[in-house]
Amino acid sequence: MRTLARLQDATIHAFAVLAGIVFVLITLVLVLNVGLRFFAGKNVYGMIDAIEMGLMAATFLGAPWVLRKNAHVSVDIVLSGLSPARRLLVDRLTSLLGALLSALFTWATLSALMIALSRGSMMRGVLVIPEWVPLLAPFIGGLLLTLEFLRRAAVGPETEAHQAGL
Repeated sequence: MRTLARLQDATIHAFAVLAGIVFVLITLVLVLNVGLRFFAGKNVYGMIDAIEMGLMAATFLGAPWVLRKNAHVSVDIVLSGLSPARRLLVDRLTSLLGALLSALFTWATLSALMIALSRGSMMRGVLVIPEWVPLLAPFIGGLLLTLEFLRRAAVGPETEAHQAGL
């Protein structure tokens, strides 16, 4: 079981790094595009389409890492008035709800991905790409979120000391 937890941690970390790289690339392409427009009067072909897909992918691939680090938005005012035992109970219940919702989202995304694959449908903008390609990131992110919420429900939120080691 410990090996699976390490594999999950490594996978979440790898996709978080990938999300960070996507954000850096978006920044660089935007700067390049502004420079090209200013100096040469040209644009980067397909930049808007690529940025839209990159933002979506980075958001979904980075979300499990944010949850893992407890860096997500939480309503502390409600939890601060509870005893530690009740706080843990509320966290576990909300983690179960998060797992359920993430699993439903993942199932819906997988269904859409399979339909797009079977039909061979394409997205046509400036760039033309298979429709299933942008569905990969929400599927992977949703699956990892489901697993992370289940882990939180089982063991509770990780301590800050444990998180610092990740």
